[in-house]
Amino acid sequence: MGSSKNFLFVSCAILIFATINMGVGPIMNKRLGTDWGNGNCEKLANDYEDEKERNPDMSDTYKKTKEFEIRRCKNRKAMYNMEYTSFVFNIVIGFIGVLIGLYGLQNEVIKNSGKVGMACGVVGLVLTLVYVIFNIIVYTSYNDYDYFKVDSDGAFAKRDGTRYKCLYFKEKDDLRALYAKYSDLIKSQYNYNKELADSFNTDPEKRDCKTSLFIIIDCSHDEYIDSSQTYRNDQGEDLPCSKLYYQQTVNSFSNYDKSARILTTLIFSIMIILCYIGFIFSGFILNQESV
Repeated sequence: MGSSKNFLFVSCAILIFATINMGVGPIMNKRLGTDWGNGNCEKLANDYEDEKERNPDMSDTYKKTKEFEIRRCKNRKAMYNMEYTSFVFNIVIGFIGVLIGLYGLQNEVIKNSGKVGMACGVVGLVLTLVYVIFNIIVYTSYNDYDYFKVDSDGAFAKRDGTRYKCLYFKEKDDLRALYAKYSDLIKSQYNYNKELADSFNTDPEKRDCKTSLFIIIDCSHDEYIDSSQTYRNDQGEDLPCSKLYYQQTVNSFSNYDKSARILTTLIFSIMIILCYIGFIFSGFILNQESV
């Protein structure tokens, strides 16, 4: 009887967490990646191979760009497919587990129900684990190329001696590193922030040290920017800018919603994986009792 209670408990937990994921999932709820499932990654890969044959002197930078696009297509498509697959399977497996657990509490344990539970648990665990892997890859590696990375003050470079060090430089000619990833979009600087927006008008340093798009793009070419940019403080003194700023207009919390949904489904999917471990173990004990 104790094993039936445990089996019922973890089944209920899986069903609850899976239901939450269904209601929050960014792809299932059309908040992200509505066209990811239609990506023709094979064509991208084939076109790239044909292009390399036609142009054997292709630059390394161009190669990296094309290879990145192919990986992104495959990873986003995998996340799209696995979100639908794993979420639906988790609901079904959780429901089956609840039925088995309830029947075991009210009557004798059904023969082979433990084996069914273990088999379902293994399938659910594998599907959810695969979804978690692709969720993490997409969440931390990709973006919609709408916003540049800036700190909480709206800065992308800070003064280092007589130059400015780019905060988000990764390697030469890597423009993608300068864009905010989905994991960054949960931060206040990428959402409606009246205090930050007003500071570009009220703070003398931000007002005078605000730069153009071309300056921030320079951070993709070199880690340092040679500049002697100054601002005039309230006392009328001309001082060197401690940081270089880039103002981005954001009038909603859609970025927060998008990022928070991916993170929430990731957290609950990890909890489901832990539940599946208990689900499989309880199924094993249930199977021993039904022999």
